[in-house]
Amino acid sequence: MTSALRYTRKQPHGPGLALAVAPGEVSRAHLPDPLSRARFVAAVAKARCDRDEELELLGEPVRGLSSDARARLLRRIGVLSPAVTLITSLNAWENISLPATYHGNPSTQRVAEISQEVLGAFVEDPAALLARLPEQLGPLQRRLVAFVRLLVSGPELAVVDNAD
Repeated sequence: MTSALRYTRKQPHGPGLALAVAPGEVSRAHLPDPLSRARFVAAVAKARCDRDEELELLGEPVRGLSSDARARLLRRIGVLSPAVTLITSLNAWENISLPATYHGNPSTQRVAEISQEVLGAFVEDPAALLARLPEQLGPLQRRLVAFVRLLVSGPELAVVDNAD
């Protein structure tokens, strides 16, 4: 069976690191330290790994991928890091819907449905949150907006870096 994600890293001192996630599976990985976490997230976000790492994304080993193949693979992956980046001059709705509008998929109606479903589970008034600019949102609200934007993009593989 093909893995959605398979990552290994050899460590010179101590045990190596190995992660595997099957398609359709939700998994939480506890990495040993912030550097390990940063290296893992960077490898996935760039679909590129160092010599001491092996990475397979959606059944494709990333080592030796051409730049075109890497770009195609990255379009199928979403990564949410703690450094949430929202466009400051756009409200939450515009930040969520802009990528879908640009790419033409999903429809604005579907973006609204996803936004309402997800935000409705976390906030009392999703419409009020969607109307706010990033500077008017708290850190968790900005992260929630970025998470909805990630879901709207419909990645086959999503990695959420929860720097806790």
